[in-house]
This record gives sequence, structure tokens and C-alpha cells, in this order.
Amino acid sequence: MKVVVAGAGIGGLTFAIALRRANIDVVILERAEREGAEGAGLMLQINAMRALRHLALEERVCAIGLPVHAGLGCDDRGRTLSELDMAGLSRELGAPIIALHRGRLHALLRSELGEGVVRTSARVASFEEREDGVDAILDGGERVSGDLLVGADGLRSAVRATMLADGEPRYAGYTSWRGVAKVAGLARASTITETWGRGLRFGAVEIAADETYWFAVANAEPNERDDDPRAVVAARFAHFPEPVPAIVAATDPSRVIRTDVHDRDPIDAFSRGRVALLGDAAHPTTPDLGQGGCLAIEDAVVLAKCLASAPYAPAFAEYDRKRVARTRKVVLDSRSFGKMGAIDSAIGVFFRNLALKSTPKSVVAKQSRKLVEFEL
Repeated sequence: MKVVVAGAGIGGLTFAIALRRANIDVVILERAEREGAEGAGLMLQINAMRALRHLALEERVCAIGLPVHAGLGCDDRGRTLSELDMAGLSRELGAPIIALHRGRLHALLRSELGEGVVRTSARVASFEEREDGVDAILDGGERVSGDLLVGADGLRSAVRATMLADGEPRYAGYTSWRGVAKVAGLARASTITETWGRGLRFGAVEIAADETYWFAVANAEPNERDDDPRAVVAARFAHFPEPVPAIVAATDPSRVIRTDVHDRDPIDAFSRGRVALLGDAAHPTTPDLGQGGCLAIEDAVVLAKCLASAPYAPAFAEYDRKRVARTRKVVLDSRSFGKMGAIDSAIGVFFRNLALKSTPKSVVAKQSRKLVEFEL
């Protein structure tokens, strides 16, 4: 069996590694001219680390990032709203939480996959299914044939568009900026911290001894552009407590990335015929729960296991059975959490913060546990 994968992001690479472990032939078609990953940082939560354990990659991932032991939520005056004992959650579920640079994770996965699998400058524009296989059709008309096609080509997936024709993703009403400050000692050690204001949020976590990954979120009209993204963030968040202004100031202006936030309404199946979807192509979610990349890794190991143990039709059916309900809940919960963070009226923020402060730590831990539980 030969599987053609559209997209060499985290989900596509993890899926290809899992297929190779099962001795299944795979080729990845990547639209970019060269291999590598844009972006800043990410946090691989317990569910993703448990999935990577099945590929014997957990220790290697731990070596290129830092463990996260606590979560702290504050208001824009620095007062604590919520706390989460992530170290306790890791002990209970038997896996760490790791913050790391997205580019380092991508490089690790690429090195594990080896040569001859990823083809760059190969953008999948559509596909045609045949009785005995499927053709991925590239820009320019070239066809790449395989027994199966898996779309791991992101938010605006061409594979999904051909399969479902369901239009553009939904704009969530807010935009985000991301960066990495090359500085030590500003963020609280081993802690992911989020500070919430009126329609504004800022998060930070150390990803290396001298690097702090940060993200900023603000309510905005879609498709706005910044001449100087760092200056915009510095101005919008100038009233936030330290170390927020210092972290932004320590960031290279040319490395600040702005991205509008989108998701899609959940669908009932990720496969049709000889074609399946994975990661953001299947279930794009807002980043509010930090689960986008984690769910893609889950998808990858589950789909590979299904294909290794059954013909493609029952394998895809099992994949849908295992993944649709799980990802639906995360997408909708993340959307709800994002709406809560986007509240910008004074009275709304007052009651939101009161609700957060009044929620027992045990309830926060229980909700978090449900989010990150994963078994292959």
C-alpha cells in the first residue's frame, strides 16, 4: 500500500513516521519550496506526549524543550485568577508537558523520517479518486498516484475543499501575534502564564534557557495588517504588568508573526472513499486550549495504527469512530474558552474574572484531565 500525504507539518510528518514504523510506503507532498517550519513556540500537552511515546519519540522531544509544571492565570493588574498543578497532572497521567520551539520539533520529526519521503514545491490543488487508487493533482497538473490520500494540509486544505466544498473557515473575532524573546529569567520558571484584560490576552512560557515563547491575542477586524507587529503589540499591551512589556521589548521585531484566528464547525466524518483528513484539515480549532498540534499528533498515530491493522475502508471507519467525537468536543470547548477570553465590556470582565477566581482548583484540574487524557 502507498499513502500520499498532502502537507509536511507536524501532523503530516508524525503520520508518515508512524506509517514507516508499520512498513507502509508513504510520500509527502509539501507546498513550500524548502523544508522547515515557520512559527514560534508550542506546548505539547500530556495527550500529545503519550501519542509520541508510541513512536519512541518522547525522550527526544523532552530533550529539545522544557517541562511545564504549573499554569497561572492573572488579570491585567497581576492578580491571580486561576492556578493549575500541571506537575501533579503529569504524575497522575504518566507523561510530561513540554514547551518547545516549533521549528525544533519540526526538525526532529524530519530527521526521524529520513530522506526520500518529503517532496517540496509540490502543492496539492485537488484530487481524483479511481476504482483502484487516487491521484493527487498538483498545481500545474502533475498527478501523484497512491492507494490512499491523506490531507494534512492545514486550515485551508485543498484536499478538504475537493472532498467537502464547505467554503472558508470561520473567523473567531480575534487575531494573534506570536514571538520568541531571546532572554532569560523574565517568565516564571516552568510555568505557562496567561494574563487577561478587556478583549486582550497575553501568554508566555520558557522554551529554552534563554528563550521565552509568547503569544498575544486581541479582538480585531479580520485581515488587518501591521507595518511593525512588535510595535503594535507593545502599544496594545503597554498597561499589562511586567514582565509582559519586557518580553515584547526583548523580541526581534522581524520575528513577530501575526495570524487571524479561525476554526470550523465540526463535521461527522474525516474520511470518504480512499481519502481522509488529519489535523487542521479535519478539525481546525482555535488555539485557546493549546490543542491544535496535539490533536494532529493524536490523529497521526491513531490513523496509522488503524491502517496497519485493517484494509482501508474499515480502517478509515475506525479512525472516524475514534476521532470525530473527541475532536468535536475540543473544538467547541476551545471556541467557548476563546469567547470568554474575548469579553471586552467592563461589567463582563468583572463577572468573568469573579467566576474564574471562584472556581475551585479541583474543578480546574478535573476539566484539564478530561482534555488531555489519551489512549491509543
